[in-house]
Amino acid sequence: MARIDNTVINDIRNKADIVDIVGSYIPLTKKGQDYLAVCPFHDDHSPSMHVSPNKQIYKCFSCNAAGNVFTFVQNYEDVSFVEAVKIVADKIGYQLLGGIQNYSNNKFNKEKEIMDIACKFYQNNLDTSLGLEAKKYLVARGITEDIIKKFQIGLSLDNKDVLSKLLVKKGYDNKTLVDIGLIYNSDNKEQDFFNRRIMFPLWDKDGNVVGFSGRIYRNEDLPKYVNSKESYLYKKGQTLYNYHNAKKYVRLSDSVIVVEGFMDAIRLVCSGIENVVALQGTAMTKEQIGLIKKLRCKVLLCLDNDEAGIKATIVNGELLKQENIDVNVIKLSGAKDPDEYILKFGIEAFKNVLNNPVAFLEFKLNSIKNGKNLNNNNDLAIYINEVLEALVKENDTILIDVTLKDLANKYNVDLSILRNKLNELRGVDDVRKELFLEKKVEKGVKKTSYDIACEKIIYYMLVDPKYIKEYQKRIGYFVNNLYRNIANYIVYYNDEVGKIEIADFISFLFDKKEEYDKILEITNQFNEKISDENFINYVRIINKKMDEDEIRRLKVKLKEELDVNKKIEIAAKITEIKKRSV
Repeated sequence: MARIDNTVINDIRNKADIVDIVGSYIPLTKKGQDYLAVCPFHDDHSPSMHVSPNKQIYKCFSCNAAGNVFTFVQNYEDVSFVEAVKIVADKIGYQLLGGIQNYSNNKFNKEKEIMDIACKFYQNNLDTSLGLEAKKYLVARGITEDIIKKFQIGLSLDNKDVLSKLLVKKGYDNKTLVDIGLIYNSDNKEQDFFNRRIMFPLWDKDGNVVGFSGRIYRNEDLPKYVNSKESYLYKKGQTLYNYHNAKKYVRLSDSVIVVEGFMDAIRLVCSGIENVVALQGTAMTKEQIGLIKKLRCKVLLCLDNDEAGIKATIVNGELLKQENIDVNVIKLSGAKDPDEYILKFGIEAFKNVLNNPVAFLEFKLNSIKNGKNLNNNNDLAIYINEVLEALVKENDTILIDVTLKDLANKYNVDLSILRNKLNELRGVDDVRKELFLEKKVEKGVKKTSYDIACEKIIYYMLVDPKYIKEYQKRIGYFVNNLYRNIANYIVYYNDEVGKIEIADFISFLFDKKEEYDKILEITNQFNEKISDENFINYVRIINKKMDEDEIRRLKVKLKEELDVNKKIEIAAKITEIKKRSV
């Protein structure tokens, strides 16, 4: 990793206008001195994000997203802070020649280095005479040389210990190699986990190789695929195949195609469709949904065209809808999956179904019909009830109304009965939601007046340096560690730089996670006009709390003290503090 010197960060930040950078990602509308935008960090339907050219910060008054130009890029692009700085520098043509020092604080650097060596080893094997048979198989499947290179496809050899010998010779320890699933021990001898297979590397969201999937290419009675075992480096449920490549194409198309297997993803990319990721399974995890949510686009589900795939489409579609993600379904007829469909019918046929997706609700309602005889009253009643249950989860009121009227007309059911039943089901669902929300609220921690006063003081210190001196004179320190650390950093930064700007101070704290998160929260939370009178009131609240804490401490000491004279001294101190507080 690289750490960029703070003076360089500030120089880039001062040269980069937040309006220009944010405006390159989302539309901005000028209103007064600020700019308004629909917030990209939550399901926003009316402009709730304010971008301030004067302060060079942004705030969303709905979801509390806030920060400077770097934090916007960091969150929008889903990259590290340092990467965000580099992106901004590139956008304004700033040459990052100096001010960078390399350091490593990633405990998985060694493991990723090993995986990279293994990946290159497999790739090299495919380009030798030993890889001719495997390459012939790939070419027959329509996998070109360019795609082989793009997806870093390789080959594990028939020899069962060639990779393990190479890695051990390079000095990597046996335990690490076993832990990350490249080798295993058999009769006190290292053996390669993969052999006799075409190798497909599996990446994390940032494009680091974290595992492999090996496929047979000969007519052998073996499992078709063998995947890396789950480890601290590779967790199947936390990755989406091709995610790191697809991100930029997703932004261009405003959609991501989700397929089951990585061969489906490769086939689509081969055919010029790059905005695709693969689950490598059927059920989405919350981590995978989180990755998709960060893309801030609509989802086109294109899972296998079989019973399991249809069920998975419904389950995953509902999970995505719960996160307010727009979901549509690509229906394939006459083939099991996208790979087979394109090979069978051609890319133009696939593009046709891709450009005419089915709304998720329509797909779900059609699937509810499967196995039911709608001429039978019992089956019809079951079908209508299941449709109503599906509508409970739908937010589009027009779509709901159209669906209810369609049901009433098609099956000769009174529309008012359908609406009453839907409202009844909604009532049950609302109760469930309320109970869930109550449980969440119980776990929440309410801020005290002392917490609010501390945060207000910090906000004042950021807005006007004169309040830094007032803090040092009237308060000195906060009892709470987090507030105390932030205040100390503000004092230090102001002394070192000679001034303080919120946008620069945010950058200064980027590698201090707790303080960084809190300063973003404080920046977003308050927008009041500062005044000396309000500042003094916040000081009084803080001093009162400190006095109360001191009185409690002295009372404990008074109770434990045996010496009468010392008891009198302690009691006098308590009286003095009480008078001062009054």
